[in-house]
Amino acid sequence: MPLKKTNVLEPTQTQSLTLVVDLKDCASYDDVGVVQAFAFVLEEGVYRFHVGNSVRHTHVAYELNLDNVVVLEQLESACAPVTPFKRIKPHFENSQVQLILEDVPLRNYDLNQRIATHRPQSIEPTQDRGFKLVDVASGKVSMDDFIAQFSDHDLACLVRGEGMSSPKVTPGVASAFGGVTQNLLGFGLPLAACSDGPSGIRMDNGAIATSLPNGTCLACTWNQPLVEDLYVLEGKELILNKIDFLLGPGINIHRNPLNGRNFEYFSEDPFLTGSMAVAQMKGMHSVGASGTLKHFAANNQETARHFIDCIVSERALREIYLKGYEMAVKQGQSRSIMTSYSAVNGIWAASNYDLNTTILRDQWGFDGFVMTDWWAKLNDEGEEATVRNTKAMIRAQNDIYMVVENAEENSLNDNTLEALEAGLLTRGELQRCAKNILKVILKSEAFARLQRGETDLVKLAKEFNEVLTNLVKIDGHGLLSFDGSDTSQGSKKNFNLDVQEAGTYVFAFAMSSTLNPLAQIPLNVSLNDEFVATFVFNGTDGVWTTKEKEFVLPQGPVKLTFNFPQNGLQFQQLHVTKK
Repeated sequence: MPLKKTNVLEPTQTQSLTLVVDLKDCASYDDVGVVQAFAFVLEEGVYRFHVGNSVRHTHVAYELNLDNVVVLEQLESACAPVTPFKRIKPHFENSQVQLILEDVPLRNYDLNQRIATHRPQSIEPTQDRGFKLVDVASGKVSMDDFIAQFSDHDLACLVRGEGMSSPKVTPGVASAFGGVTQNLLGFGLPLAACSDGPSGIRMDNGAIATSLPNGTCLACTWNQPLVEDLYVLEGKELILNKIDFLLGPGINIHRNPLNGRNFEYFSEDPFLTGSMAVAQMKGMHSVGASGTLKHFAANNQETARHFIDCIVSERALREIYLKGYEMAVKQGQSRSIMTSYSAVNGIWAASNYDLNTTILRDQWGFDGFVMTDWWAKLNDEGEEATVRNTKAMIRAQNDIYMVVENAEENSLNDNTLEALEAGLLTRGELQRCAKNILKVILKSEAFARLQRGETDLVKLAKEFNEVLTNLVKIDGHGLLSFDGSDTSQGSKKNFNLDVQEAGTYVFAFAMSSTLNPLAQIPLNVSLNDEFVATFVFNGTDGVWTTKEKEFVLPQGPVKLTFNFPQNGLQFQQLHVTKK
């Protein structure tokens, strides 16, 4: 049933609206077997549809009398809890309703056996046969033949997103993925960019973008066409800035008024939530951009959300916390989803097979790709969650880990290749993630830009004509000192360089920040007074450490400027080495 709202009506003007009800929106999920286990059912009885201008002022517009139970959709159990708890159940006695407690049904299947049974066949690897991604787009070769060219190392790099503020894409955005290595670029993969969201584009370089009303405000309109029109404009702004995916909408449920993320989410009502998400998806897709549904799933609090285990019945999960996602997938054809930081019934969402495969792909038919939240933890059931366990992520079909500083060098030291070598992960599972990613990239504006010849991945500085004094010679390497420089908000630090050879250089910053490791502090970089990139550092809890960033320097005299848009960073020195 789509939301319906009249136009703005003048005095005496009228408008008729027709509401079509999908009976599944009235159905219950039976996770016990009272009617039919693991099915959406309509129980026998009278269904009354009320119309009015408030919940206190309605009249019955239609009645549907069901003499028998109707099974609308038969599913298999998934994401069932393993921790016992009780839930409230209504009990009718002498025409009175009493609330009693019942045990929640627990998982009754072997999850590891389910994973093993549905493990995909591996594609036999080949040498590089010269196939490019454009050959897949044109139908010249199949996706399987194209991916067969990828080495295990190529596949492992493809499931890593780089950021924050990768210099390979639009400065200041959250991540780059796709052609993150020279090999992947050589296969014709573009670099796609993601930006926060959900209330408009966030670029940590200080660039100006439109601030949109937050999710709760948009849901208060109950106006799908208006929200869709707004996100047509948002999609155009994304494309203008060469950003392919907005990290939004946020569509978790307003479960508690104290949730620190409520402003990003739409409503306490799953149907209204899903309706708003569908409108946003349609708007962005119409102009070539895309949104990312988040945080999948049951992200109902901000405090300690990296550590909590959301223990929830399968019925509540499907009827409340997953319904908005299901609507956005089936009606909005969503292409991208971000998993939450927390666990869902014991397994961290980013590595939860039932969540990302059984429900999302097998039961809902999702045909896009899934990314983690930034620096999320991953686990095998019963084991401690860590950021390294990409083996569990890949097996679950959470396709991309967000984010690492350098995909080629495995800067986060993930366990993808070691698990593959040890037989704990199959090449087929890794190739399956690659296909999920590439199918979406083929539909992206990033791929269209590449076909139009817009291939400049890193903008080099323009020629600088001023006479520079006190040049620091960079002949393969050089050492720059901050020497007590002011790094407070609004300050800047200039270095005049004499670069002997153009190329990619590794900038090793000796740095510290009193902020915690989840804090993100941007540093804007200019060459010859032209803004070119944003480096993002995490807090270090006051510990001095070395953080490396890569950057392209042109040959000759260069004015290098670091601008500090926020407080929180301290630097001692910067070691510059040609890669």
